[in-house]
Parts: sequence; structure tokens; C-alpha cells
Amino acid sequence: MSRFCSNLGLPSSVQKAATHIARKAVELDIVPGRSPISVAAAAIYMASQASEDKKSQKEIGDIAGVADVTIRQSYKLMYPRAAELFPKDFKFFTPIEQLPQS
Repeated sequence: MSRFCSNLGLPSSVQKAATHIARKAVELDIVPGRSPISVAAAAIYMASQASEDKKSQKEIGDIAGVADVTIRQSYKLMYPRAAELFPKDFKFFTPIEQLPQS
């Protein structure tokens, strides 16, 4: 996670949020059967979209080595429960209601 975020030029706050999001998604069994890398990539996408350092699925996929459609599939599973996934202290630049739906 840290390598992907670092290569994308994302701040540590986004990396911490993405790590938290990925752990919670697995813990809550939101992404059953999805590979850890696709979950991590979707978590980075979700965290970056809520921050002011937005990255596209393609940018993240290129760094993580997964197809953007793979990120989209995991993200679609996670999106409906986004409010449960973010750390309580995350500073939203873009509110959850305004995150992309896919």
C-alpha cells in the first residue's frame, strides 16, 4: 500500500485512509474473493477521490499492476458502505455523497 501511494505521489493521510478502508472492507467481508491488490487499489481510489489528491482508476491500476475494470469491480462492492470504511478522523475534501459511484 505504501509503495503504491508513494509512487502515485499521495500524502500519508491518503495512504493511512486507504489502508484503513482496505482492512475494514476485508473485516466486514464486503469484498469476498477479491485479490488483496484489487482491494488495495480500490481503497486507494476511494481515499484519493475523497481527498484533494484525486487519482484515476487507470493511474492507480498502472502503478498497482491491475486493470482499471478490476479496481472498478472491487470499488462497486465497497462504495455502498463507504461511510463505514473511512477512518473516523479522515478530513474529507469531497464528501462521501459526492464520490464517484463506480
